[in-house]
Amino acid sequence: MRVPRRYSCGIIFQYTFWVLLLYLWQQVEMDMGPTLTFDNGLRESNFSNGDIFGELGISRTMAAWPERTPSLPHSVPWRSTLCPLAHRTREVETDVKKHRESKSTSRSFKMSEEFEKILDSVGSFGRYQKWMVAVVIAPTSFGIAFILSVIIFQTLVPAHWCHVPGRENTSFTADQWKNLTIPADGGQFSECEKYKMVWVEDENRPLNISVEREGCTAGWDFDTSEMVSTVATSHGWLCERRRYSDHILAVGTAGNAVGTLLLPSLSDRFFGRRFVFYLSHVLYLVFTLAFVWTPSYIFQLVFRFMASLSFQTNYQMPYIITLEFLPPSKRGLGVLVSFVAWTAGMCFTSLVAWLVPRWDYLTLISCIPPALCFLYLLCLPESPRWLLMSGKLKECAAVLIQVAKYNRKEQPSAAELEAELKKLRDNHSKEESLVHILRYPKLRLRAILLLFVLACTYMMYGILIFSINVLNNYFLSHLVLSAFELPSNVLGWLFSDYLGRRFTCIFTFIVAAVFCLAAPFTLHNEWAHLAIAAFIKLFITQLIFVLFLLNTELFPTPVRSTGFAWSLVAGFAAMSAAPYILNSGFGPAFPYWFMMALLLLCCLAALPLPETLGLPLPQTFQEAEDIGNGRPLLTWIHHWNYEKHSLPGVTSKKPHCDGDSVTEESKMI
Repeated sequence: MRVPRRYSCGIIFQYTFWVLLLYLWQQVEMDMGPTLTFDNGLRESNFSNGDIFGELGISRTMAAWPERTPSLPHSVPWRSTLCPLAHRTREVETDVKKHRESKSTSRSFKMSEEFEKILDSVGSFGRYQKWMVAVVIAPTSFGIAFILSVIIFQTLVPAHWCHVPGRENTSFTADQWKNLTIPADGGQFSECEKYKMVWVEDENRPLNISVEREGCTAGWDFDTSEMVSTVATSHGWLCERRRYSDHILAVGTAGNAVGTLLLPSLSDRFFGRRFVFYLSHVLYLVFTLAFVWTPSYIFQLVFRFMASLSFQTNYQMPYIITLEFLPPSKRGLGVLVSFVAWTAGMCFTSLVAWLVPRWDYLTLISCIPPALCFLYLLCLPESPRWLLMSGKLKECAAVLIQVAKYNRKEQPSAAELEAELKKLRDNHSKEESLVHILRYPKLRLRAILLLFVLACTYMMYGILIFSINVLNNYFLSHLVLSAFELPSNVLGWLFSDYLGRRFTCIFTFIVAAVFCLAAPFTLHNEWAHLAIAAFIKLFITQLIFVLFLLNTELFPTPVRSTGFAWSLVAGFAAMSAAPYILNSGFGPAFPYWFMMALLLLCCLAALPLPETLGLPLPQTFQEAEDIGNGRPLLTWIHHWNYEKHSLPGVTSKKPHCDGDSVTEESKMI
């Protein structure tokens, strides 16, 4: 059923209205400074610190109101004629606001700075961190990308037509028999109808073919030139049941959304990143094997949903563990390695599917990477940041000592290190609930905007990753589209480190929208269409790269994986609509017009996000709230000027893109 245009426009209008309302609310809340009331003299109100006036050198009392208002120049606002002390009061409010903001900001990043110093003492980017990037991030990203891409080939619906028995009794070739028995509409053979045939006992004309049509009563024949079998061909999910394959994809992405909501919450609050990483692989192995062997459509939906609970937790946990070991200057490198390995895994899927073109064999092969991940039981550590925030100081100290050992640094005393960690943690209250974000206006707005932007970006990524029929050859089309993600990773790394995360994000949204505008005009030429689609996927993947960085750098440690998970929940929930958008029936150009509209909306939604280039990871909610203070939204902050627009009194790691392991520390102004 076609949705009326007024409904879709209304939804877009409502969302835009609420985003703008939230942004205005945040601005008003940010500008609401302390207030002063007058009653025969100046009286303090809404100040929690009673000595704030003394600290600023301002008297607690002022003269009473004058009886007559002196004349003022015309340049003075009319409100000043009513209150000659208005200007002075305004200055007091501004000074107080600046003083309190500067004071709380310099305190809020203390925990991050002190933990960064501890990491520096044991080696912030030594052999241990390089080993983590090469042996943990790269293989897990490669394997998860392979698993995700295999699902696409499993659910393909190849070209098919009704099977008409009896050709063995004639001298017709397969093509001649197909032309004779299958109606063709507009040059395309019907997939669900055939001509009625009657066999008669007449040696001269034993076959009587009618112009009347009927359904496929004897099954279907398939084009097996690429995939010998898929889930659709094995179970007959064709014609009136063609949507079953779309339902499998949609249920899988819905399972991704639910899994990334539940499992990371368990990791943050109870079990840690390491345990949940192995739990996700157990879920995938058990229910994927069950999916292969069950013939029931309902059970296949259930098993696909349960197996998909492991995504993206099986990718997210080692990714977060490794990034929490890295200094700010090397986080971009860690994300780059992850995305390059992801691209290699997707390209590798094309080769494996070409060599093994059967969905059941491909599914069994996809169980190999999760099984191999259990070898990490021997070497994968728990995140020291999570251990610190969870109060497991002994385990945290043990991990840091192990890091110092591998980095060939002087190993600190376990007792001294535990005492230092205890002091560090005791000075900061433990905050674990994601609900705390609602108490911080800036962080609340950023979380909402990130949810929307990532949801739209993942939906567009799903549209592109599922549309592997740009060319007639599925394998070549998937290989080309996947290979174009590689330059996007490098460009995303360079642009985000040199031009800034925020600028890269907004600029990429605009460029991708331009390519979506050009795509409908290339549908007549499949190679030009493939080139445009490949560039769109390049930009979308680059956006995911930058948004991953922003997620990591905007959420505080107690809820970093949970916040990351909520963003992925929104992304996968939106991505579940991708198969239906591709097969909407509105024509091949509709997905590109739809993506262009989303890209422009995302560009507007990304404007209030702060620039995080060069800042340490926030440890507490207040630190996350204070990110962006001293960095005006209308100022382009990049590699060459970020020190001029930074938090007062906060030490920052200067980002490097050349792979140099030397970390420079510069004092933020």
